[in-house]
Amino acid sequence: MINLFRKKRDAAPKAPKAALKKRILHILLRMALILLAVVIVLAGSVYLYARYTKTHYHITFYQEVSKKVSQNIRFAVISDIHNREYGNENETLISDLRALNPDFILFAGDMILKTDDNYDAMLSLVSHLSEFAPCYGVLGNHETERIYYLDDKSLPQRFEEAGLKLLRNSQETIRIGADTIQLIGAEGTSYGFEEYGGRKALDKMVIDPSAYTIMVTHIPILFDGQLTNYAFDLGIAGHTHGGLIRIPHFGGLYSAEEGYFPTYCAGRMTLSNQSPLIISRGMGDSSPYPRINNMPELVVVDINCY
Repeated sequence: MINLFRKKRDAAPKAPKAALKKRILHILLRMALILLAVVIVLAGSVYLYARYTKTHYHITFYQEVSKKVSQNIRFAVISDIHNREYGNENETLISDLRALNPDFILFAGDMILKTDDNYDAMLSLVSHLSEFAPCYGVLGNHETERIYYLDDKSLPQRFEEAGLKLLRNSQETIRIGADTIQLIGAEGTSYGFEEYGGRKALDKMVIDPSAYTIMVTHIPILFDGQLTNYAFDLGIAGHTHGGLIRIPHFGGLYSAEEGYFPTYCAGRMTLSNQSPLIISRGMGDSSPYPRINNMPELVVVDINCY
């Protein structure tokens, strides 16, 4: 009798252990469901944000000052649009630019996608914009690859005929009222500045010290140790798409040339020669990578006199 009683008493603690195990499994299941819900919400948010960035963009204004100008001079920068259309035949973008009334428009490269044979939408965009503002531009890596690797030798001529003055290691002097603006376009890639003739061409250029000079190239790291050897008042670049994902207080996450947390990513910075550089986040995609906290960007620069 005593032994049986002891066996029953010894077996009693098994019930709480089973209950505890069941409770732990219940907690883990709840945590898994919460985690799944968070993942679904985040994935849905990224999807909706990516969809939104395909049809909307932000206009970023920059203010520069110089003694070389006697009036306000405004220009817009379109970079890395990659065949994107904002509105039917880019009517939204064209309407916004018309309302902004720029003195000229700069294309900072990658108007097209290298894999897309049809870039008529970009030719049409240039044609419409050149009706109310002179258009100048440089080639990006996508244009360069189509020309040199896919044998699309007619690409530069087609854009020129549409109304885009290409600055291919060349300069253009334009007059706006009483002021002189000198545009310099430099070609090159992260692995080859000299091989595209940039160094040779720029060494021969005569830069007017009285003109407000804007240096334009597609890839921003070319300014580091390459283009800073030349005299200019403002640098313009694109290419990095804002670092793909922008992290608050840290900036862009990644660029192909610099890796994680790149320096030359987006916004305004001061170069080693003390000239400002403005890097556009671009207006197109970095497919297949979505933009996160990184709206497409139309840049507008106002140069004001002291």
